[in-house]
Amino acid sequence: MNLFQLVLKQMRQRALSTWLTMLSVLLGVALAVGTLLIERESAALFVQSDYGYDVIVGAKASDLQLVLNTVYHLDKSPGNIPWTFYQTLRTDPRFEPLVKAVVPYVVGDSVEGQRAVGTLPELFGFDNQTGKPLEGYNERGELLPAYQSPLVDPADRDPAKPVAADVIGYRAGKKYELASGRMFHPRRFEAVVGADIPRLLKLNIGGTFRITHGLPAANETPDVHDERWTIVGVLKPTHTANDRVLFVPVISYFAIGSHKEGLEAQKAIHAGADVYAGTRPATSPADAGHDQPDADHDDHADQAGHDAANPGGPDAHDADADADHDAPDAAKPGGPDAHAAHDAGADHDAPAGGHHHHHKAFTLTPDGDIQLDLPESAWQASALLVKTRGGGGTAQQLIYLVRNGDIATAVAPGQVMRGFFETFLAPGAQLLLLVSILVTIVAAVGILVSIYNSVSARLREIAILRALGATRYRVLAIICLEATFVGFMGAVLGLILGHGVAAGVSAYFQRTLGQGIDWITVGPSEWMYVAGVTIIALLAGLAPAWKAYRTPVATHLVGG
Repeated sequence: MNLFQLVLKQMRQRALSTWLTMLSVLLGVALAVGTLLIERESAALFVQSDYGYDVIVGAKASDLQLVLNTVYHLDKSPGNIPWTFYQTLRTDPRFEPLVKAVVPYVVGDSVEGQRAVGTLPELFGFDNQTGKPLEGYNERGELLPAYQSPLVDPADRDPAKPVAADVIGYRAGKKYELASGRMFHPRRFEAVVGADIPRLLKLNIGGTFRITHGLPAANETPDVHDERWTIVGVLKPTHTANDRVLFVPVISYFAIGSHKEGLEAQKAIHAGADVYAGTRPATSPADAGHDQPDADHDDHADQAGHDAANPGGPDAHDADADADHDAPDAAKPGGPDAHAAHDAGADHDAPAGGHHHHHKAFTLTPDGDIQLDLPESAWQASALLVKTRGGGGTAQQLIYLVRNGDIATAVAPGQVMRGFFETFLAPGAQLLLLVSILVTIVAAVGILVSIYNSVSARLREIAILRALGATRYRVLAIICLEATFVGFMGAVLGLILGHGVAAGVSAYFQRTLGQGIDWITVGPSEWMYVAGVTIIALLAGLAPAWKAYRTPVATHLVGG
């Protein structure tokens, strides 16, 4: 019988003790491996530096909130900035040497829990006016073979190839491309959706949807807007949060009646108008000191108040940084409960509950194009994605210029998320790792106690082995190998379980962020941890092995 067979025989004889000891090792290693893996992949997820843009411009509020809302479509928009600032970044001589491409986002509404984003065709490589492909791209937004990608480092470009128009990608060197269908027309109620939308919402090309105001909770009655969009294209998977987004033309976002009302009210607030004039209830001396009921306080009042403070349709708390109050419904022409005549872009079958009609904000041309009944001076954007001309140095210069102005703030998303990870996520992961190490040490002590007790119960058996010719070193090797095997098997099973836990975390991230983690790859730190646990188990077996080594043969044979 060889050495390994002897070890397995000993383990079978005390199977319960062996499996319980192995289980304690397994749990400790699973916790440690899961922590190491999630920390590594969370850093890759949140501290990435390969965004397809260098700077995000938005309202003067929380940098983290701006990045989470714009990049990961989480949280609420921190507010809006004037559309004129988007035009300034494109045309102002101060910014022209810094800015290569800029695309606006208008956010705040959703479709059955998935975010709806108003933007321009330029984000996908198409012209903002005609919807036709930009120079160097085909009808799917793919780069034509004869052109050099603008996403490639200029130093690596082939001078013999013409350069395609600059676009903003979802990752460095990667741009949006259509898997099927076509790009939305910039002035129609059309949409291009992320790769996950057909699965999540059971909507594909030709399907239609309405946009819901904000992101209502499960117990809230949704406020569904009248207008209806038609899906005309589905994007290729990007494996980012954008796969769960419905992209619509920014013009169609402003065409929503309540958005128009809010934009007009916000413009009036910025102009210094008293939008509360004529809405304050008169009070009598008898009423002095008592709160007056809201003159327009119904289920829709809060909703419309949000719209007044939030042009472009941002969420209920996305008020512009310069406005601290919501304009009451009574200040809006027609009011939110007025039932406006529907146009060709609105649906005539209002769903029961939560659906409100507003004055229409547009007319349609015979070709079906939206003619917006709202001056461009009243438009606002939630965020601007900016690709700079010269990398990090240029990005920092642009951030400095914007932040020191009075209109907006600017952030480098990678820097913001790195700070978020180091401040909030990394310490928690390190604490979990410490706990897992302690659990592993306790498991090693369990190995020591288990095998030591086993040796104490097997002294006569060990003496018989010695009498049959087994050397002290062979007995020592049997005990140490048993401890090492228990530790190694527990560590391997813990490694598998830890990756199983990470798979569950990846599924959660995929559901909430639209982007999972690489839970399959085993990193060097995990192999090192498995090796460390095996060595600790070997060391834990030395004490009982030494006891067996010193077993006097004659004493225990006679004592038996």
